[in-house]
Amino acid sequence: MTADDGLPDLPGIDKADGLRRMLNKPALYEKILRDFHARLIDAPQLIRTTLASGDFESAERHAHSAKGLAGTIGALDLQNAAKDLEQALRDGQTPSAVVFARFEQDLRTVIDGIAVGFDIESAN
Repeated sequence: MTADDGLPDLPGIDKADGLRRMLNKPALYEKILRDFHARLIDAPQLIRTTLASGDFESAERHAHSAKGLAGTIGALDLQNAAKDLEQALRDGQTPSAVVFARFEQDLRTVIDGIAVGFDIESAN
């Protein structure tokens, strides 16, 4: 289903907020959404790998990037989940299963929605 803005339904994303951030330019917003998909599709695994090696600083940076990018596209639930994950990592803690699962689920909702909405083939 495509809305008046020419963009597909995007679960987990406030399109009006994201479009506003892109100066109401749907083509730019689509480019940013596709870039988000490519950059963050493997974020949970990347964070797990850096944590497994004890690199909390890199894991925190990845969570911070996810938080900022989520905010840019209007994925506010994901932004909040990434913020909680980032905070746990900043405190030098292994994130609780609940915190990590929320981040992973919110990210999956957004990533899957972008993939379906823009017909992006998944390599996974």
